[in-house]
Amino acid sequence: MLNLFQPRANPPLALRMQNQAEDLYFEGNIVQKPFIAPAALAALVLSLAGAPALASSESDALADCLYENTSSADRTVMVQWAYVTLGKTRAAKAVQAISDEKTKAVEAEAQKTLTKLVMKRCAKPAMKLLVADPKNGLQDTLQTLAVKLAKREVEKRTSPILSLTITDLLRVR
Repeated sequence: MLNLFQPRANPPLALRMQNQAEDLYFEGNIVQKPFIAPAALAALVLSLAGAPALASSESDALADCLYENTSSADRTVMVQWAYVTLGKTRAAKAVQAISDEKTKAVEAEAQKTLTKLVMKRCAKPAMKLLVADPKNGLQDTLQTLAVKLAKREVEKRTSPILSLTITDLLRVR
């Protein structure tokens, strides 16, 4: 006969999960509380709740600084980087393939330019980003910077060429 009051040597997973939810589980015949380090719990909560919001504003601040402090030559290098980055997509490759050598050369030049900009002109927002999001912050910054640079280039080229308005497109014929 099964004794319901005696702990089983190896309780089923569902029972262990239920007991963990109650902060108790059976390990052999000993009842133990699971241990979660307070620092680990705080890090988890911050990474799930607060960090993305902080990283976004810090990332945007660095992207703004980089954008505002680029020279014409810097902008050219960073637009080329954005171009070869998009060139890696299937859609872009269908239009024009960019050689691996050219991609590597452009990426190396972009890295030098980015390093110069961060170290000389945008050190303060870069340090804030390092504290807020050392893992993904730079990636977010570069995405924002690429969008700003691409938007500027598209605006310069489409305004005289594309004279259509949304009403022109929606006009029933």
